Parts: sequence; C-alpha cells; structure tokens
Amino acid sequence: MNEGWIKLHRCLFEKAIWQNSTPEHKTILITLLGMANHSGREWEWKGKQFKAEPGMLVTSLESICNKCGKGISIQNVRSALKKFENYEFLTQEVTKTGRLITIVNWGLYQVGKDEGNKQTNKEVTNDQQSTNKEPTKSQQRANKEVTTNKNDKNIKNNNNDKEYEEGKEIYTTQLPLSFPTPIHELIFNQFGDVTYKTWFIDSTIETIDQCVTITVKEKFRQQVIQDRFLDAIKMLTNKEVVIKEGK
Repeated sequence: MNEGWIKLHRCLFEKAIWQNSTPEHKTILITLLGMANHSGREWEWKGKQFKAEPGMLVTSLESICNKCGKGISIQNVRSALKKFENYEFLTQEVTKTGRLITIVNWGLYQVGKDEGNKQTNKEVTNDQQSTNKEPTKSQQRANKEVTTNKNDKNIKNNNNDKEYEEGKEIYTTQLPLSFPTPIHELIFNQFGDVTYKTWFIDSTIETIDQCVTITVKEKFRQQVIQDRFLDAIKMLTNKEVVIKEGK
C-alpha cells in the first residue's frame, strides 16, 4: 500500500452499497480504498510490465484479509468483492498470479472540487501560454515576408492588423466555457476539462422531477458514460440518471 492518506466522501454512507453491507464488508470496503494506488505505479501483471492507474491495485484475497486485520476471513473478502462488483463499485480480473481490482469511481472519492478546478485552471493556463506564442511566430513570419517587398507598405500594415485580429480570436477561445445546464457545469467541475469535452460537451441533459436524462449522439459514448461515470453522476446529482443515444 502506498503511504499517505485517503479521502472518504460522506455520500458513501447514504448509498445502498454501504447501507446493505455487513460490518465485515464495510471494513473490507474501507481497506480497499486504502490499498488502492493513488498515482501511477508499475507492477508485473500477466508476465509483463503493467502500469496501474489511480484506483487500481494488484493483490490477493489473502493480502486483503491480512490488511483488514482480526475478524475478517477469506470468505468475507470473497463475498464482499462479489457484492461490490454487483454494485459497480469495483471491477476485478483474476489470474493465477494475482487479482487486479479497479475502484470504478476512484476520482469521486479522492479528488475534491477545488482540486479538480485547480487542475483544470492549470490546463487552461498551459493552453493559453502555448496558444499565445503562435500569433507571435505568425507575426514574425508575416513581417519578414512583407519586409522583402519594400514597395508595398500597405500590405505590411494589413498583415499586422490581420495578425492582431487572429491573436484576439485565439485568445477568446480560452475564455471559460458556458454550460447549457447546471448539471453540465457540475460534471465539468467534477471530472475536469478533458473528460467533459470528450464525453459530455455536446450532450443534451434534461431533469424531470428526480430523473436526469443524458442524451448523446453515439452508441459507444453512451456505453462509456454508463460504464465509467453513471454512478458518480448519480452521487453528484442525488437523482436517478438515464443515459441514452439520440440526435
């Protein structure tokens, strides 16, 4: 287990996985969160070098049992993993050499809103710095080409004006996103800029009573959101969430 501390989201205590678990299963659940990798780390898996992402761990029933301490049996661990898998809290892959467990919504438990915004702001700042350099290079190239033509000062002025306008246009693309619904903004704040733009930015989100319907254009996108983000969005909105494909 990596040294350090973990976060525990309060909403976990209201979820069915917690309410319907025995004291032994709750101990195992918290232990798994503590054992999970919190940053990139390499292991040998299936005879090859394997880089585990945050929320993953390569372990065994015996290791989990020992980490839980007194009062937890191998059978407790086995039944808990099966239950947690049914609740889509984790996935597991078992081989002769170990057991790969992935906490499905690791980011929900470990990344707070402020940290998510900090990371997003960092990405935007880096993009601004990179983008702002481009007009300067363009100006240098344009000015060099125009200077070679000494007989046409008007072209040089026009090009400079054009470059200035292009610079302004590039800068404005870095302004904060506008969100069609509050839930779009909630998803952005939780999962960050890249995930939002990849999976949710062009989705349609409707809220009727206690149900949120997210409509996306492609079937594969519907499947990815269901597999990776559905439980997290339910926790964030405290509502039933339906993901569907549509135009």
